Amino acid sequence: MSTTTDHTAIAVLQPDERTPIMPFNSSVNDEGTHIANIRKSVLRRTTQGAVAAGLIAIAAAGVPRSVTAQDDRACRNATLRGDYGFIVSGTRAVGPGTTEMFVGTGLQSYDGNGGFIQVDSANGQLTGVVRDRQASGTYDVNPDCTGTATLFFPGVPFPIESAFVIVGRGDEVKSVVMSPPSNLVTALARRK
Repeated sequence: MSTTTDHTAIAVLQPDERTPIMPFNSSVNDEGTHIANIRKSVLRRTTQGAVAAGLIAIAAAGVPRSVTAQDDRACRNATLRGDYGFIVSGTRAVGPGTTEMFVGTGLQSYDGNGGFIQVDSANGQLTGVVRDRQASGTYDVNPDCTGTATLFFPGVPFPIESAFVIVGRGDEVKSVVMSPPSNLVTALARRK
C-alpha cells in the first residue's frame, strides 16, 4: 500500500498585495484614479460646455435681425387678410371719471388693404352684456410686423387706437389699446 501525501501550498499575501474581489466604498478605481477627481473633471467640462453654449446664445441674440416678429419675412398690410377670431379684456372708460372691467369676443375681417370690419359681444362690470355690435376700422402694418389700428363704433364720439404685433406668419395678432388713455385693454386675435 502506498500512501500519498497531499502537499498543498498555502500562499500568504502581504496586505499591499491583496486584490479585493469587490471593493466596498472604494474611492479609487483600478487605475488608481480617485473617483472624486473624475467627478470634478466631468463637472468642470460640463460647466465649461454650458458656459460656452450660453455665450453663443447671448451672442446670437445680440445679432440684429431685419425682421424679428415674422421670421425674417417682411410684413405689409396684405399680411392681415381674412377672418380672425379674438378675445379682449381690460378696463375701459364708461363715462367721465368712471371705468369698468370687461371681457369680450368677436370676429374681425381684414381686407389686406388696410381696412377691416368686426362684430363683437362684450360683458362689462357696469354696462352689462352687449351683443353683436358692429364696427369698422383701418390698420397700417410696418415691415417689422408691428402696426397700428383705429376702430370706429357707430355712435361713439371718439375712435379707439391700438398698437399691435403680428406673429406666427400672420396667424396671430396681439394688440393693446393706446387711446383713449383711460383704457387698459389687451386683445389676442387668431386666424380662423
